[in-house]
Amino acid sequence: MNKLEKIEIEARKTRERIAAMNAQLRQIEGQRTEQENLQIIQQVRALNLSREELYTFLDSGELPAAPSTAPVKAAETIHSRKARQRPAEQPAETPEIDVETAADNESGVENNEG
Repeated sequence: MNKLEKIEIEARKTRERIAAMNAQLRQIEGQRTEQENLQIIQQVRALNLSREELYTFLDSGELPAAPSTAPVKAAETIHSRKARQRPAEQPAETPEIDVETAADNESGVENNEG
């Protein structure tokens, strides 16, 4: 086998690897698109709009003034007030333990330090 044949074989192998990587890339991009679509659907469903309200929103770009959003805002306000009133919880402090004394107590040796 001469040098030119080796180069052609290497080029063919490289093209095959490129084709495999392109196929993998298309699959990953499809997964990304699917996840983006799922997120969009979740966000639209979270708006709790009727079909007519959704069409109006999509046409105008503005959310209709709906009473369904008012309770959510009130609940957020209540929770934020509670967070401001309640001091932040401090982590429990771990008591310091004298390892030698603890080991002596476990083994039955009395500590006669005064």
